[in-house]
Amino acid sequence: MGMGLHEWPLVFFTVLAQSAVGAFWAFSLLLLTDRNRQVVSKTHYVMVVLWILMAIGFVFSTLHLGSPQRAFNALNRIGASGLSNEIAAGSAFFALGAGYWALATANLLPNAWHKLPLIGAIVRLLGGIERKLPAVWKTFGVITVSLIGAGFIYAMSMLYMIPTVPTWNSVYTPLAFSLTALLAGSALALALLNSVKIGERLNGLLLAIAWLTFVIAAVAAYQQHGYLAGVGSAVRQALDLVPSFVVLMLIRFAFIGIGLVILTFGVKKHHVLLPFIGVILIIAGELLARVVFYGLHMTVGMAALGY
Repeated sequence: MGMGLHEWPLVFFTVLAQSAVGAFWAFSLLLLTDRNRQVVSKTHYVMVVLWILMAIGFVFSTLHLGSPQRAFNALNRIGASGLSNEIAAGSAFFALGAGYWALATANLLPNAWHKLPLIGAIVRLLGGIERKLPAVWKTFGVITVSLIGAGFIYAMSMLYMIPTVPTWNSVYTPLAFSLTALLAGSALALALLNSVKIGERLNGLLLAIAWLTFVIAAVAAYQQHGYLAGVGSAVRQALDLVPSFVVLMLIRFAFIGIGLVILTFGVKKHHVLLPFIGVILIIAGELLARVVFYGLHMTVGMAALGY
């Protein structure tokens, strides 16, 4: 487990970034199906939380690299390096998503914002640009950013599909990353939308997605345990790296299950605080799962793989 704890910056980066992507997917679904001005305005107001999470996530990622300069150097091999692809895709999602949000909210802010010295000038500039764009630009924007978010999850998954690391090089890695986006993202979107009292007609769908991904994740963890039992080298077995795998998974799903119950109850009762408590528990469960993921790192010789 030492390796997993050692990689705590990556644990936070991956979970927070995937949660932000999943929540943006949920917001996109609402924005594409509900044109009510109040719904659109409030959705964009709470969307700022996603870009704060992405910013925090990237801070954690630079802690792993040692310095921000190394992050820029890692972009030198886009297309040839998994790390470069991940950073490029994540940066594109963050930059274009935040840019979309800034343009979309410029004309939704109260007049008081326009009177602020520097911020007011930026808001007026963005507002002027937004007014000149065709009405369809928001639809194009949310679809584009959603697709880039999916590409980010894919690039993040491919980074760990390393032939010499059999514990990661399996379907369980992209499945886990995608399920985190759907589960934590749906839960986060539900809590944020509930806090501003909009999106009620999506509550049932997002709760169904969250509960379904919870069940799929539990089945996947069971199947992964069987897969890991057959992975090993001349030196050690995969499960020896995390001897408490079953116990940790039970704790993980206890966190998530309790979080989902609290989230569901809070949303149905229109309680503001309870859904966020549920989200915190769900994300805590996913963070624990990611610690286990990094703790399972092991390498085998190329000869063991038939090369």
